[in-house]
Amino acid sequence: QIVVVVHFVSLGLLLNARSQAGIRCIHGQGHRPMIFATLADPTKEVAKWCVDTGRSNAAVVVSSARGPAEALRDFWYVTNAMDGSDVEQRAIAFPSWQAAADEPRLFMKLLTHINQCSELCETLGESLLCVARHPRAEPGPGEPRPPPLPLLLLRALSSPKTPWGTDNDDNPFGLDYDPFAELEARLGTEQAETIGPVSDEVVIQATHAWVDALIVKMRICPFSSSVEKAGLPVGGVSYPISRAKTVEEVYLAFWEQVEELANTDEREMSTVLLITPDFAMASADGFDAFANTLTESLSSLNVEEQLQLVFFHPGYTFRDGKQRLGDEGEAANFARRSPFPMINLLRTPQVRSAQKGIPTGSVYDVNERNLASVGVESLRLMLAERDWAHLYGREYLPHITRAMNEANAMK
Repeated sequence: QIVVVVHFVSLGLLLNARSQAGIRCIHGQGHRPMIFATLADPTKEVAKWCVDTGRSNAAVVVSSARGPAEALRDFWYVTNAMDGSDVEQRAIAFPSWQAAADEPRLFMKLLTHINQCSELCETLGESLLCVARHPRAEPGPGEPRPPPLPLLLLRALSSPKTPWGTDNDDNPFGLDYDPFAELEARLGTEQAETIGPVSDEVVIQATHAWVDALIVKMRICPFSSSVEKAGLPVGGVSYPISRAKTVEEVYLAFWEQVEELANTDEREMSTVLLITPDFAMASADGFDAFANTLTESLSSLNVEEQLQLVFFHPGYTFRDGKQRLGDEGEAANFARRSPFPMINLLRTPQVRSAQKGIPTGSVYDVNERNLASVGVESLRLMLAERDWAHLYGREYLPHITRAMNEANAMK
């Protein structure tokens, strides 16, 4: 028996087709068409490869991803969908991602990134294993041939042993203990120490108040003109809230927003502030470790030409080699200390345009001086009470543009 699963992103569903007599495929309309001619051919080819390699109970998931961002969105969708599912094995096929088919190293970079993410995950790398197969790579152990398409293979570790890969797949570290258990605990369990559930309305109100007072009025970001407008050219600011509690869920929410930003005109949506009030709220270190995996992906997966990231957290601390705790230097941290954990998605061309107008180093310097003028204790109290009214009516140092520097140099 083969279970064929076709993933239509626009529907947000996994559609199952079971057939005792053979393989049947489900067709449907999505918000964008598949680029291959017929869905049946690649699905059947992957399903046949699964049978021939001893994976006859696997579900085949056909992704419409054309690049790494969409591929990761679909991967995390499937990973989250496997939690509690009775399907123990899934093969995710990428027939539309031509670059991955042409370049095995690019596809393996995707797997490397996933493995790095698994170090923080609750299920992936613990009770769920992911390996990759590629048409231009050598077959896996016991496999008669490579797959017809680039594949990510997921298997629940509680299932009976299958010819999924080498024995080392189950213990990639070769250790009898989990070296990331402490970090995972910080990400997953310290949330219980927060102030309790907060409604979406409260989250948005507090975030808007913080953005208006610090980001706009104090001009922490000199290119934000209001709560709703920012960027070069000026466009809208999106404030999606994700109620994700696990790392896997936040990864999915993040890559969904990457795709949303990419598919929206910049004058309609210039930037995104993805708010995660239920994730790592009490663990700045855990959130920082999570943030590092996303930052790394920008360069390793060639996404940095389109996307830049800035992270905010109530306990954020700059790691720039300066003394940022216990004295006046701590004030600079409040440029990134938001009421809730947030991921700021920025368009790279806009960031580069902004840097041409105002040097990044100058922005950091002016922000630090302005925050220091308010005082660490006052800033700490405002953040705790989520009330920034005292920031209004004050005078702040202006940001120095490159044109101003050049004019001064000519005097």
